[in-house]
Amino acid sequence: MADLKDSRAQSRLEKAARESGNAWVHYEVEAKAVREKTARLRALRIAKEMADKSAAVGEGAVAKKSGTKRSVKSTGESTPPASPVDQPKGGLRD
Repeated sequence: MADLKDSRAQSRLEKAARESGNAWVHYEVEAKAVREKTARLRALRIAKEMADKSAAVGEGAVAKKSGTKRSVKSTGESTPPASPVDQPKGGLRD
């Protein structure tokens, strides 16, 4: 009877060892897939950022060229813009 228990226990241990080996392989395959997906998404993100940046630079150049200059009528005296200190405060604290 003791031999039967020992053989069952040994069999269970061998089965667990085989399954844990398979689990490790499965884990490594999943980890590799995640790394590949992450690398692909990173490459796509970097490409999109570069495209957006080059488009923004292109739009900036177009906006500067097509922008109109406002003519300022000068009376000889220029008034500086009001500073935040000179403006009244608009809150509960005065």
